[in-house]
Amino acid sequence: MQIVQNLTNKIHSTEFLENHRKKSTDFTRNRTLTFPRLMSFMLNALNASIQAELVRFFNVIDDSYLSTKSVSTAAFCKARMKLSHKAFIELNDDLVQAYYETATLDKWQGHRLLAVDGSVTQLPISDELLNHFGKARSQASMPAVRLSQLYDVNNNITVDLQVESHSTGEREMALKHLNKTEIGDLVLYDRGYPAVWFYKYHMLKNVDFCMRIVKSPNIIKAFLESGEYSDIVDFPCTEKSLRRCRKDNISTESIRLRLVRVDLPSGESEVLVSSLTDLKAYPTSIFADLYHQRWGVEEDYKVLKSRLNIENYSSVSVEGILQDLHAKLLTKNLSASAIHDAKRKIKKPKNTRLYEYKINFTFAINQLKDNIVRFTMKLAELELYELLISKISKSLSVIRPNRKFVRQDRRNKTNKYPMNYKRTC
Repeated sequence: MQIVQNLTNKIHSTEFLENHRKKSTDFTRNRTLTFPRLMSFMLNALNASIQAELVRFFNVIDDSYLSTKSVSTAAFCKARMKLSHKAFIELNDDLVQAYYETATLDKWQGHRLLAVDGSVTQLPISDELLNHFGKARSQASMPAVRLSQLYDVNNNITVDLQVESHSTGEREMALKHLNKTEIGDLVLYDRGYPAVWFYKYHMLKNVDFCMRIVKSPNIIKAFLESGEYSDIVDFPCTEKSLRRCRKDNISTESIRLRLVRVDLPSGESEVLVSSLTDLKAYPTSIFADLYHQRWGVEEDYKVLKSRLNIENYSSVSVEGILQDLHAKLLTKNLSASAIHDAKRKIKKPKNTRLYEYKINFTFAINQLKDNIVRFTMKLAELELYELLISKISKSLSVIRPNRKFVRQDRRNKTNKYPMNYKRTC
């Protein structure tokens, strides 16, 4: 509850308003859609048409089946043009900081276990968006944006979200994530990230890593041919990494890292490269499960795309797109914070249970809908939050180990959320 209260107080503060309005004259007139109301409205997991969501919002504000207040879609669009998307970034940074200061954290071998992964989402057709973000393929007609997030896989919190044009490389976006890491963190990456210069930046930050690496380099081929399952290898700084290190004025010396071979159920082998070179503290047997935990960030993208519908944009401007993305990310992190509070209310399960259970994330998001408005607009007391947490704690989903599904290729699907046709509920 403290996290929600801190967020609410900031939304209503004059200093926060002054820092995130476009001009000093913005939000000074006595309008129905004030700055706090605009922020609260955008945090309410918008999925329907803007007009339908506005009607619902003011019904909640007035605690009425049908509010007498009326705000048009045009008025909302005009109001959001006065707002900077950086307001949601600052609120998310505050939430993350407060979460790590107050929550009981789940760690792996004493490390905060983070994962980095990128994703591409299709944008509405707009010349402004096409010029700013570009498109995924040369023959594509619609613009696309590249996302990258630094995600705490054990605590379900997105520590950092980067939003860039499609042409931006995933490594460059991941490099920005390192500014949000701390000494002793362990970061997991897929096979698109390994590069000697990239390893070196982690070492400079005293941040450990584990990455899947492609089998084509000679050093990897030699390791696989050796038949070993673990080895400490010198990685020389060559070609592109050498140029990058010289450009960034960092050491060009070789770096000693660990290679680990993991045999998959399919009979194939994958190779991991890691800075965890202590063989006693990190035996080879733990790496398969360690790398598998990277799947948490993939699941989080599913929450963002399928539950919060981040691709269902409400704007065709660059600023509007950034507002939508960062607002829904903040809503997702608020849900994760509520789930953390709900865990303390779960009764100890009976020993007869066949599987472990976890709180249903989708249900938590559903229960925050409208209630987040009540909290951020100071319409609810502590009792409502406790009731909400209690209800969330009772919606459990079974954890079935070793489940596998074939991933569907959605690249050629048409636009799922055309601007002309918005959901009514």
